[in-house]
Amino acid sequence: MRFSNGLSGVVVASLLLSVPAVRAQEHEHGDAADHAGAPSSDFLTIETHPEREEWVLSLGPIDLPAHTSHHALQQLPVQEGRVPFDMTVDAYRVEAVDRDGNPVPQDVIHHFNLLDPTDRELFLPIMRRVFAASHETPPVSVPEVLLGVPFEADDRFLVVAMLHNPTDRDYDGVHVRMVMNYNRSHVTPLYRMYPFHLDVMFPIGSKAFDLPPGRTSKSWEGSPAIAGGIVGMGGHLHDHAERLELIDVTEGRVLWRYEPDSGPDGHVDKVPVLRPLGRGIGFPIYPSHRYRVEVTYFNPTGETIVDGGMGSVAGALIPFEYGRWPAADPDDPIYAADYANVISGAHGTQMAGETAHSR
Repeated sequence: MRFSNGLSGVVVASLLLSVPAVRAQEHEHGDAADHAGAPSSDFLTIETHPEREEWVLSLGPIDLPAHTSHHALQQLPVQEGRVPFDMTVDAYRVEAVDRDGNPVPQDVIHHFNLLDPTDRELFLPIMRRVFAASHETPPVSVPEVLLGVPFEADDRFLVVAMLHNPTDRDYDGVHVRMVMNYNRSHVTPLYRMYPFHLDVMFPIGSKAFDLPPGRTSKSWEGSPAIAGGIVGMGGHLHDHAERLELIDVTEGRVLWRYEPDSGPDGHVDKVPVLRPLGRGIGFPIYPSHRYRVEVTYFNPTGETIVDGGMGSVAGALIPFEYGRWPAADPDDPIYAADYANVISGAHGTQMAGETAHSR
């Protein structure tokens, strides 16, 4: 099985209208602070284009002065929308445009994330992370006849974006968009595929950690909610990383390992977004087993690198039993803490599924 350009997390959407280019929502830019306590739809525009089989989520507008970091910028609040119809998604890309629709450099996109608050993550009872992208993420696609990420009509979704502007030019009225290609067929794809991720700093809060001089290892382990086959794996690392692993602790086996080919300065250029794993419907994992994600760094600088480390793996799972993905429990304290963390805007770190980003 070969994946075109890799696959970052992977998303499934339930969307498709029988009318051309329907715009669901469009609002003027207001005060983002008014929406800090709950998700809004004031900055989210939803479009479907049946002639191209595209579903487009657009956030904005927002002004981006030159040389503005994400810390100094008033970010757009978390946005909430509804899936317009049943569908599966087999490709997506992220782009930015100005108020006139002209392309804006991808460098302004720190990250863009699509979350499903109705379903849980595979290894934790938190909101399921569906798609993630940053300015380095290339267009993502999988064979549409074989694989697709499902969405069901009227399901809720959240969109989280962080922007900045490291360029020398001001950009006004910017919109950042996730463009997804969907399939409404009841025959294809042959397999429903669901994204999942694990992070060494699970469960809640910042996923970055300090790197003191010398070698540092971080890990987290747990068991999946359901059994299935992992059809692809990728990950996210920072500079000075030595390796990233997913380990079957129960059997004492390394399922996936990536050792970045970094230069003398420790720079990690990239991490595979989604590399095929196993054959057929993938490498099996089971709720009766424990699995560990582990990352190792070596800091040769002699000084502590603050927030210099991260370690996440992202993959795509085909469940062994056909049916709805396990639902989230909003009353679970871990879910509640994660939800509050996302809605409050404390999402300033990349989520699993994004390509490597040097610091």
